Amino acid sequence: MQLVDLDPCDQDVINVFADIDRLISSLYPVATSQALTVNELGLPGVYAVGLKNQDGIVACGAIVKQFDGSWYGEIRRLYVKPSYRGKGLSRRIMQILLHHAGEEEIPIIKLETGPKQIQSIHLYENLGFVQCAPFGEYTENPNSLFMELALS
Repeated sequence: MQLVDLDPCDQDVINVFADIDRLISSLYPVATSQALTVNELGLPGVYAVGLKNQDGIVACGAIVKQFDGSWYGEIRRLYVKPSYRGKGLSRRIMQILLHHAGEEEIPIIKLETGPKQIQSIHLYENLGFVQCAPFGEYTENPNSLFMELALS
């Protein structure tokens, strides 16, 4: 498997983002989705990577540098294709993103996930994330769970 930067023009990236959108739409009302779009991948402050093999992008994730009175990084689009789950790929992507955040001296990492994504929540907890209040433009929502990890 090869680590690649996510290119918004790559059909494999477009396909995996469509897979993510279908999954999230099957779990939660579309109105709650605040997803990073393919077109936003090239924006400053976005670091997005994937693991690619002959099946295309099989795992991906991004960190977006944000400012809300202070700097933080927001984890977005963490995903592993169903046939590749249980192999540690989401942890590998998270470790790459957290390493990048450390290099960029981003002091805190935040994320929004859904309460139905139990395996994701366990991963985040195992990495040291704790629940927090909504941040940025998010508001309290029964379909959202907010977490953060201080990198100090």
